[in-house]
Amino acid sequence: MTRGPLPAEAIRQAMRVAKERGTVLERDFVSRARVAFILFRAGFTIFVKVRRTRHRLIDPEECASEFRTDILQLRRIPLTGVTGRELWLLSPWGTWQYFQVHDDRLVEIRGTVAPVLVEGAGIPVSPPGETEPAVSP
Repeated sequence: MTRGPLPAEAIRQAMRVAKERGTVLERDFVSRARVAFILFRAGFTIFVKVRRTRHRLIDPEECASEFRTDILQLRRIPLTGVTGRELWLLSPWGTWQYFQVHDDRLVEIRGTVAPVLVEGAGIPVSPPGETEPAVSP
């Protein structure tokens, strides 16, 4: 994906989705932020970057190579027990894909339910009834 202006319409749509998930702090309130917005959920803060993609669906490996710069910028944000980093992608057909950005991998979030980490193993698993998340190194 080529660099260019911020995807304003995609960010507006993402903001609507984010407001359904929790409280949102727009990046205008945080000087020099390299994220589209900050999402506050109960006991958890998520830094979100929004991009448009030309593909209908991409896997974590393809996402890692195509949005390398965005992922590196998100990885500058410290990942703690109360913070998260996500990359949200909007396709030309209006479908969304969500990826959690960890220090060593991307985890695709299927639907609006975030994967749960197994205690001590660091392995993402989906809640009962959900499909397994796609994982990339």
